Amino acid sequence: MSMPRAYELLWGASTISALGDGLRIAAIPLLAASVTRDPFAISIVSAAGFLPWPVFGLLGGAVSDRFERRRLMWMINASRAIISCAATTILLTEGSLPIALLALLAFLLGTAETVYDNAAIGVLPQILTPDLLPAGNSRLFTSQLSATQLIGPPLGGLLFAFGSSIPLALDALSFGISATVIALLPRPARSPERRVQNLRRDIGEGIVWLWESATLRTMAILTVALSTVSGGLLAMLVVYAHNQLHTTSVGYGLLLGAFAVGSIAGATFTPRLMRGRPLRQILAGSVIAAIGVFAGLATTATPAVAAGLLALLGAAVSTWNVASVTTRQRIVPNHLIGRVSSAYRASALTFTTIGALTAGLLTGTTSITTTMWACAGVGLVGLLVGCRGLSRLDSTPMT
Repeated sequence: MSMPRAYELLWGASTISALGDGLRIAAIPLLAASVTRDPFAISIVSAAGFLPWPVFGLLGGAVSDRFERRRLMWMINASRAIISCAATTILLTEGSLPIALLALLAFLLGTAETVYDNAAIGVLPQILTPDLLPAGNSRLFTSQLSATQLIGPPLGGLLFAFGSSIPLALDALSFGISATVIALLPRPARSPERRVQNLRRDIGEGIVWLWESATLRTMAILTVALSTVSGGLLAMLVVYAHNQLHTTSVGYGLLLGAFAVGSIAGATFTPRLMRGRPLRQILAGSVIAAIGVFAGLATTATPAVAAGLLALLGAAVSTWNVASVTTRQRIVPNHLIGRVSSAYRASALTFTTIGALTAGLLTGTTSITTTMWACAGVGLVGLLVGCRGLSRLDSTPMT
């Protein structure tokens, strides 16, 4: 399927940046674990990366709807390059980064992400026609997941063993290259209508639109449950790998890689699922799979089994994400999509932050096994709460 040149440039920039993200995803928990073995302290670093969404997420969505999105995206990535470069310099000078600085690094990069991600979601419908959105999102997700989760984390774990500063340095470089490529994007032919008003009214308009859409409201409720357990897993995976599976830093990277394999498979096949299955079946299946995975992780101490379960979880999460983003892009007016998406993601990532911190506390006071069982329980509660909304979703496959 032929794609416009603007899409190809965006795809290239996103893939390059995602590779740097993958290196950093492996490096930051390992840097935290090299400073402390306290599960709660490690969870603070993960939570700091999610915290900007509940704090600045709604504002980021309003900003992304007010200004030219292409310009916002390259400026944000240039800023992230500077931040990562500064962290690398400190690491080279001091030999380590204390928990406070690691948390600050995660928070600053997460704050920039609140604007960048909302702008990116709004740019794609300006570049692609509605019939190309599933394939366009699938290809973007596949390449990003390949770089962020399949190639980046194992490579990051390996490079970390040679030098703890190498992954962060390459992350800074990837942001710089991505910013340059995005700056080359042509101005979109279909610009969003800009209605500049009070920021509070802008934000309120997005929240109201989200809540009044039965489809998006149901998806948001279920996303809260998935985000809570995802936050717990991301924060405690390095602890799970060390304490229950007894793996090395390279083994931890391979676990992330297994998750990526499943994520790529999910992103690849979701457009086909959306042509043949109603949205409610896709969403319910993703949540049920996640519940089963967490129950399995709680009962196994075998790395190969855990890797298989993480691959299944990756497929479920990726399927959910592609279906969710495509649905929003199709039904939300383009001049509102940044604000609606920010309201959607802010609610989700608020609970991702809560999940990360709660998992750290629970693991520190009980065990990592208890935390995995708790995640399975939260997923089940979310499914039960969202059942009524799921049953009312359109039964027609999304073509």
